Amino acid sequence: MSFSKATQDLLAQLNENYPGSVILRMSGEKSGKILPDQVDTQMLGTRLMIEVTDQTAPDFVATREMLKMLLMLNGYPQVYYQLATEDGALDEQRVIMTNYLSQVALHAIIYREQAAHRQLTPEIISAYAAGVKATLTPEVNDPDQKEAALRLLTLLDAGIFMYAAGDDADLVSEYYQANYSKAWQATRLILEQLVLDQIKTPATVGQAVQTLFKAFDAQMLDWNLPELGAGEFATLAPSLTPQQLKAPVSETFGIRHVNYKMRDADDDAAVFVGELKSSGQNSFVLKAPGTNTAEFFKSIYALPAQDLFTKLQQPFTIDE
Repeated sequence: MSFSKATQDLLAQLNENYPGSVILRMSGEKSGKILPDQVDTQMLGTRLMIEVTDQTAPDFVATREMLKMLLMLNGYPQVYYQLATEDGALDEQRVIMTNYLSQVALHAIIYREQAAHRQLTPEIISAYAAGVKATLTPEVNDPDQKEAALRLLTLLDAGIFMYAAGDDADLVSEYYQANYSKAWQATRLILEQLVLDQIKTPATVGQAVQTLFKAFDAQMLDWNLPELGAGEFATLAPSLTPQQLKAPVSETFGIRHVNYKMRDADDDAAVFVGELKSSGQNSFVLKAPGTNTAEFFKSIYALPAQDLFTKLQQPFTIDE
């Protein structure tokens, strides 16, 4: 089995943009399911290898991964992890969940593009639904809600996939409603907040990610479950207008102390997060100096925002 010409054409487009070379490889057997872990990326010297590890839907999985890379290369916002607690295992779980949640916003663009190229066939829809079924426990079998967060994360992506697939996915919706009614209802309410057709630009993707972070936590609270707290824990590269980039940091951001340490830091210096005033989203992280703290923050607030991000060597996108 080999990748289609359309997939190989997309690979060629990716190689025109990637600062190196990308190769595609296929391995594994045909499970009949599409799952998130069916693609692996690794560096081989200067080459990046994308390996699809299941032969159920190699073109769908490969193009989804390559489209995500193209969006990143074209300035779509990325999530970074600069903060840590004393519980490394919990931090890692939060990273995994936050990554999955942030990619849901990108998939609004990616699944739409795949549908436009007629990749969301009945066979792909069936395999995607089989993957959801294999991942999730029906709510009736989980009275303690131990998998409630997993169901919501999984169904958010499934809902965006189904929206792109259109009428062909109606029967799948009935299955989700029958087996995951609480999570499916919550999913539909969150997706209404996103306004999927408007997610197109780096700025609208960033807004969607922030909406997802907040809506996910609100639903966890409603179910009396722990919040993920991705809006504080994860740094989302901001999308700023030219005016905001020229303006002092103080006009767009507020800076506050957080109860974290810097990831991989050797000391316990106080850590501060720069939050967007409009949403409270973590947009940059600072470690306070040992002395002259007041003067340090005064100088940071006075800097043009673009100068600060250049100084921190942290990316941002320009919202034209």
